[in-house]
Amino acid sequence: MATKNVIADLVKGEKLNGDNYDVWHKKIKFMLNEQELEEHLTKEMVAPTEAQPLRDHTAYQKWNQKDRSARYTLLSSLQNDLIGQYDELPTCKTLWEQLKFSFGGTSTTRLRSLVIKFEEYTKDPKHTMSEHLRVMSNMIGKLRDVGHALTDEQQVRAVIRSLPASWANMKQILTHSENIKNFSDVSQHVILEAETRDADKTLTYVAPRGITQCKWQARKT
Repeated sequence: MATKNVIADLVKGEKLNGDNYDVWHKKIKFMLNEQELEEHLTKEMVAPTEAQPLRDHTAYQKWNQKDRSARYTLLSSLQNDLIGQYDELPTCKTLWEQLKFSFGGTSTTRLRSLVIKFEEYTKDPKHTMSEHLRVMSNMIGKLRDVGHALTDEQQVRAVIRSLPASWANMKQILTHSENIKNFSDVSQHVILEAETRDADKTLTYVAPRGITQCKWQARKT
């Protein structure tokens, strides 16, 4: 029952989509460790021949059953469009190694893809400013993990560039501020500005109603 619950939680959780391998593979190792199946990521057993003793066949059947469970866990953690590309790999180890080759390497192609995605990223209108900065922080971390560490100046410029067009004046202020040295500095300024703008919107929305109430009270008097 515990194993089924673990897999159910995994199916509902974050799945491998091609861009989140670094976090995904750590979660998978944790999941398989909880199920006492982690060794299937790195080890596999050769099927015994007919001439080998019964104990070898019994051991292989037991291993094969566990390996199918580990392999199922991996496949269940993939986005739907990826499952069809990898579901024919026979063992957990071969599947794990192929996924690492496809998504976990530091190839020039993958690095270029991460850099382009980061450089072209702009704030999603559905995200709060805190969510936006968290996404950017994760992207910076991914680049660092593949050996492409950004300088503080590059990180600051990227945050400023990613802000909405309506922030044009603020972007100029942030660009020329001598108090902004790193990602943490620019994040604090941006979040404070976002909170101020949200507060102004609230006041703008409430004010007309207040004015109407005052006029009604004046006429009544």
